[in-house]
Amino acid sequence: MSTRNPMNKRSQAQQSGEVSGFTRKSVASAKPARSAASSVRVVPASSKEKRRQAQRGESLVGLSKEEKRARKKEQRLREDRAYAVSNELLRGEPEYKSRRRVFWALLAVGIVATLFVWAMMVFAPSGNAGTMQIAQIAGLVVAYAAIIGSFIYDIVRIRPLRNDARSRAEGMSESKQIALLEQVAAERASKKK
Repeated sequence: MSTRNPMNKRSQAQQSGEVSGFTRKSVASAKPARSAASSVRVVPASSKEKRRQAQRGESLVGLSKEEKRARKKEQRLREDRAYAVSNELLRGEPEYKSRRRVFWALLAVGIVATLFVWAMMVFAPSGNAGTMQIAQIAGLVVAYAAIIGSFIYDIVRIRPLRNDARSRAEGMSESKQIALLEQVAAERASKKK
């Protein structure tokens, strides 16, 4: 906190004992003079989850522990159902399958290149050190490029498909979600028989 100029009128008034107003130390310590009206909903913005609940209109204020647990359990069930439905929607898309194959292939290339470099360091003879170092550096470059490339590919090409499936699943009614999951379960059961 900075010090005031002693020539400032407020500083002179405080020194002489003639305090005319009230100043607070910081804005954070300021509180409303009276409580909010009954039609105003005060929502603490201390965490993302509380903000999300407030946006959905699901305030847990004033509920007992059992009621809060029940509400949270219900919310988790809804989210789990939406994830399950979005996964089933993704399984039906051939584009998603092919993109996942590319992702796993890139990741496998990166891991194999890393293992190759490690094997060269451990098992290679130390006779041709210059050539080995170049090969190791090239292998590491390939490994890093493949691994980082696989994650970038996932973000750029696969995540939009996942987000689309998630939004479609959340857009479905609860009965449609349950019907889709039951249909998929019945198809899997018939395939097993």
